[in-house]
Amino acid sequence: MGVGLLSAVLLLYGFAAAFGLAASQLEPRKAARVLALVRRVALAASGLAVVLLAFFAAAFITDDFSISAVARHGARSLPFFYKLSALWAGSAGSLLLWAVCVSVIFALWLFASRFGDRTFDSASLAVGSAVCLGFYALLFFVAKPFAPATLTMDDGYGLNPQLMNFWMIIHPPLLFLGYAALLIPFAGVPAAVLAARTDDSDLLRRLRRWLLVGLCFLSAGIASGAKWSYVELGWGGYWAWDPVENASLLPWLLGMAALHALLGIRFSTRFRFLALLTLPLPFVLCLFATFITRSGILKSVHTFDRDAMFFALLVFLGLCLALWILSTVIAARRLGLGLPRLGTPVLDIAGLLFWANIIFIVTALIIGVATFWPCIRPVFTGSDSGPVVTRKFFDHVVSGAGPIAVFLIGLSILASFQSKRSFILYSLACSAAALFAYGFVLNIPETTILTALACGVSAFALFGILIKMLFYVRTGGRIGGTITHLGLLVLVAAAALSSAEKRIKAPMTRGDSFNFDRYELVYDSFEHKVADGATRAGPIIVLKKGRLNKKLWPHLAVYNNEETASEVAVHTGLREDVHVAYYLDENGTEVISARIIPGMFWIWFAFVLIVGGLALAVFEARRKRISPGNTLKGKT
Repeated sequence: MGVGLLSAVLLLYGFAAAFGLAASQLEPRKAARVLALVRRVALAASGLAVVLLAFFAAAFITDDFSISAVARHGARSLPFFYKLSALWAGSAGSLLLWAVCVSVIFALWLFASRFGDRTFDSASLAVGSAVCLGFYALLFFVAKPFAPATLTMDDGYGLNPQLMNFWMIIHPPLLFLGYAALLIPFAGVPAAVLAARTDDSDLLRRLRRWLLVGLCFLSAGIASGAKWSYVELGWGGYWAWDPVENASLLPWLLGMAALHALLGIRFSTRFRFLALLTLPLPFVLCLFATFITRSGILKSVHTFDRDAMFFALLVFLGLCLALWILSTVIAARRLGLGLPRLGTPVLDIAGLLFWANIIFIVTALIIGVATFWPCIRPVFTGSDSGPVVTRKFFDHVVSGAGPIAVFLIGLSILASFQSKRSFILYSLACSAAALFAYGFVLNIPETTILTALACGVSAFALFGILIKMLFYVRTGGRIGGTITHLGLLVLVAAAALSSAEKRIKAPMTRGDSFNFDRYELVYDSFEHKVADGATRAGPIIVLKKGRLNKKLWPHLAVYNNEETASEVAVHTGLREDVHVAYYLDENGTEVISARIIPGMFWIWFAFVLIVGGLALAVFEARRKRISPGNTLKGKT
């Protein structure tokens, strides 16, 4: 039945793509009837896609081990929610989840977009349906999620222990919903270019809202993945510059660039081409992320084994990239290649927005090249040997780009005030906050000048944001973007602080204790539990500092399939986290690994602000933005 449903979805999207394209050549009345039919067919395909996913999920819930994917990743002993998450643990299941997310988002777009323009409707229907067709063709011909198991089994192999975590239950769906929502700008821009509707403010506003939806879910997906890495992998970090992590960051950076380019159109028409250039790119980069995950060309803890999907994905990615290039070339011919000038005044909003675009695009370009450097290097050197791009390089890139972006946020707020008195007053207040924060952080032991600088710049922007939010509270202005900017500057400051972590490892037995910075860790007892198909064993570590007396249980989990995972214990405070892991060394000696990581609470709080601000921006009233004072609009 699953294969039959997949075939039906594939055929329906094929019909929608073909007839959606053909409608552009028909006379208006016939085109309207054909497009109405195509809409219904695409909606029917999306409905069947949801049924297809439900049928696949039911196979995991009912332990249908006759299906290869269920036998490889499912097990009778898995709790209900882990049976659901086992659905996307494999390459075929994760691709199916993404395909269905794309179908659902595309269906919502069809409900929301009735512009009555034959060329636009035809092109957007054809592109959206063709992308969906590509996904389901990959599933039908290559991934084959309903492929039968080669052996008769009474039980499955079970889920990878590292995936048996709450954050990994929600991380892939959030990420794929973000990826899927970015399809709408990808389909909308070529359609707008072909229909000569690049100056349609209503259309651009709709594309902007879908871009915001995509960035909101993508931010939540990145945050949940970082949290999973922090609590599950045992190494104490939340971001390792892993190739797949970078691949999810690139569409976020380009999406932010597109968002600021769309905002720039309010101040200068020269942003129009930049917006059309960047709007489709995030979705193309999402396909790059999928290609990296399934190609095996780069080493990562997230990747699947390389299989036949490598070439199919490469073709699919190439076609989407070609469509982006084609729409960009047509837009360039119609609008010209004019871009806002770099020589704009420092407090000119159009100039600041263009600099923001440069920061996002250049950062994405550097990270992308560095990530793919193992593949690029042989092309130029003819050898696989050579210097390796390390985490230190990425840290240097972001430690430079982050504070600059935050400083631009502060300048953009100051640029909102033309009154000389207000400008001088707020500039002095922001600068004083920056100097105080810089001096305070610099006096903290083991703090670097770069960390202090990042905190100072963040304080500069923070003071400006507080002023702006107070104004919006009084006037009823839109604050979604302001909250997102607040989250960004908190993230920059907290990430800078977290780099000053402290580490210690020590062998311990029951009754032992050691001092670590201001804390005392005491090995109190040993605990052993059997639950959810796993045997869990590890020491109870009592963490002491002043009035703090907290029990932590870092432990090892051994599952029925004989796989082992290290489960860390974390004490979170407003100032810092104490991250404790337990393992046995090669001699079987019990070892406690402890870390003190400053600012971690504020990193998670920053993600909440970013996601909340983007979500609020999606639903905010569609009214003209109210600006404090007389806005200095750039005429570039």
